[in-house]
Amino acid sequence: MKLHYYNNCVFCGSKRLVKSSIQKYKHNFYTKAISSDFEISNKLFSRMKIYECKNCYSIQNNPWFSFEDSFKIFNHIYGQHNRSWQNLLNFFIKDIKPDHGNIYKIIKKNLNVKKYAEFNSPFTGLMINYFDDEYKVNLNLRKGFFNATLNYLTARQVVNLSKNKKKERNKKAIEYLRYIKNFKDKYYRNKISKFLLVDNSNLTWVYNDNYKSVNSKVIASKMFDMKIINLYDEKVFNYFDLFGIFHTLDHTHQPKKILDFALNNSKIVIIYCHVNRNIEKQHLFSLTEKFKVYLKKRKIFFYDVTNKINKRYMTAENYIICSKKKFNLNI
Repeated sequence: MKLHYYNNCVFCGSKRLVKSSIQKYKHNFYTKAISSDFEISNKLFSRMKIYECKNCYSIQNNPWFSFEDSFKIFNHIYGQHNRSWQNLLNFFIKDIKPDHGNIYKIIKKNLNVKKYAEFNSPFTGLMINYFDDEYKVNLNLRKGFFNATLNYLTARQVVNLSKNKKKERNKKAIEYLRYIKNFKDKYYRNKISKFLLVDNSNLTWVYNDNYKSVNSKVIASKMFDMKIINLYDEKVFNYFDLFGIFHTLDHTHQPKKILDFALNNSKIVIIYCHVNRNIEKQHLFSLTEKFKVYLKKRKIFFYDVTNKINKRYMTAENYIICSKKKFNLNI
């Protein structure tokens, strides 16, 4: 297996990379699977050294897995984004929303959102919160809608079935689709425009992010009436009120380009990110607490609300609300 060496910072492109004094690592759930499936030894992981960028203060593993192997990590070994799917299932089955503390209340208090976008992963941010506002229904109705959507999409999978089975599946699909339409017609309110912007990076969950053979982006677009936009396929004409980057900025090979796009095309941007200085080996890079110094240097206005959102469970992470224009945030 060949590792890829980086001469520049993965985030900002600076050459001011300095080897970190922290070089410890231990296997976790993810690296054990990577080690097993790739049949690699601890010696290879120990070759991955941690470097800090003295310009943006991000940290990165260098060398790290090649583009080809990183694709395999996020599409073969861990093709399913477990946390993202669990967020969706928790909401539709257990009435539990993703834990972002009261950040959604803060946003609603300060911003009139008519156009909302997220990057790369549909169930890690506030899409579920907006759905809950749009459909004020009880848990049983919500479960029915989710199951109908899932069953509709699976009913359209008819390969290798007999002619009669295909007819039966088609009949079921029409019934499920009618249920979905009736649900939306009856309960839909407070509509906002929702978008998922994707870059299909080798560092993110794309082709195999499935649950019961249904892809996350497909079911999200159907349930949330969300438009999916490939950043590199078409020019984005929308200017958003809010752009959410929830644990996805470190899952792209072009993080600065993504952040710059968000800042240039949205009034407000939320960055939810890891800030663990002892970066784990399944990640190419991570932001740090000092990333805010970089934002300040770039004259990006921001509020660090990490310790103000009353989140139930906190790890080494930051919640930053930012903009290219000065703004007031009433917390």
